[in-house]
Amino acid sequence: MGAWGTGIFDDDTTCDVRDEFIDYLEEGKTPKEATQTILEEYLDEFNTDDDLEVMSLVYIGLASIQLEKNCIQEQVRKNAIELIERGADLELWEEADENDYEERKKVLSEFKQKLLNVK
Repeated sequence: MGAWGTGIFDDDTTCDVRDEFIDYLEEGKTPKEATQTILEEYLDEFNTDDDLEVMSLVYIGLASIQLEKNCIQEQVRKNAIELIERGADLELWEEADENDYEERKKVLSEFKQKLLNVK
């Protein structure tokens, strides 16, 4: 799992989630079905408690692509907000350059605001 920037889709996990979501939609799945399939795939491999950082990327990626596609699911939105508030994603950035850490924190804060403003 690698990151090359501080943006939402600047790491392998969120890019994979985005691409899989789009692929599932193109195969004819509904957004709900695509989301469920992705979550099942990641939950088979990762434990939510032990791999909170990874699961935060999964939910942030799902929330972002759903927001982009105008099909945001309330539970995905809530989970992404909660994980951002818990700082789960930022654990991955603690060893990074301080400027990158602060930039990622800002990106997540702005994304959280977008999620909070969804009606």
